Amino acid sequence: MTVSRSIPRVDEYLESVNTRLDDLFPANASTTLERAASDALSGGGKRVRAILALLWCEVFGDDYKPALPLAVAYELAHASALIEDDIIDQSPMRRGKKSIVEEYGLSNAILASNLLLFHVPKMLAEYRYLGSDRVAKLFDQLGEACRSTTWGEFLDLELAQKDGGSEREYEEMIRLKTSTLLSAPSIGGALVGGASESQASLAGKFGELLGMAYQIQDDALDLQGDERILGKPIFGDLRQGKKSLVLMHCTRRASSDERDFLTKLTNRAGAYTEDEISRVRGLLQKYGSIDYARERASSYISKAKKVLATVRDCGAKTTLAEMSDFLASRYS
Repeated sequence: MTVSRSIPRVDEYLESVNTRLDDLFPANASTTLERAASDALSGGGKRVRAILALLWCEVFGDDYKPALPLAVAYELAHASALIEDDIIDQSPMRRGKKSIVEEYGLSNAILASNLLLFHVPKMLAEYRYLGSDRVAKLFDQLGEACRSTTWGEFLDLELAQKDGGSEREYEEMIRLKTSTLLSAPSIGGALVGGASESQASLAGKFGELLGMAYQIQDDALDLQGDERILGKPIFGDLRQGKKSLVLMHCTRRASSDERDFLTKLTNRAGAYTEDEISRVRGLLQKYGSIDYARERASSYISKAKKVLATVRDCGAKTTLAEMSDFLASRYS
């Protein structure tokens, strides 16, 4: 289920962002590198980061269009990060299609990631009219988000090598890996819309809380979702030994034999059998691990809505609330 199907009002935002992205990297580009970049951008993503930037700009400025360069910048950065994520995870699929590294090879994937990322400052340069102080804040926010995401990816890999791991470590990892790239465009959009620094901080807090809920749900879907709907292989985190709230909750409650079974499934090549998948899901149900993760995600959404309640009533605020409900309740 897409954001636009659940929240029809975002169609205009999506069309505006997609048009700008298509202009930058058209699908019929003459070079393999540009086509790889175009494919990375046209894979059916939800454009959550872009939409957040546009909505928060509209909240404070009554118009979303000034935030379009910023929204595009964050989509470029996100697409770049996804290419690298698939390289690191050796993932053959992304959103139901071959990943960029699988389709174009490692060298082209690395270069496509760079091409997308290095175009980001060019988008932010369009804000020279805002004045040096505000433009500097936009660059600083983006740089900090990219730094945090890189550090979060490292912590994700490091946590996978540890025996056990705590929920606190997991939540710090997803805050860096995921939440900062929802918080930063929210802050940036608010600043472009004319928000004060304190108002922009509220927008950033909303994005951070939304990101926490989003990643917890995404990890749960990796174990419980339908591979045909998700567009990527299930059990990817388990296969790579990565930690998630769901697996931590289940493993702590499992018997010794059950933990041994789960451990044998990690870092394993080849497909899982239907019996293995069924047994894992049976354990998650037995110990209420999926429900636990969804309750935690819902608690973050509740906090995000409390932040949103402090903002003036407007159409953009209503759409932000609807996005919160969508991201918290998605099961595909």
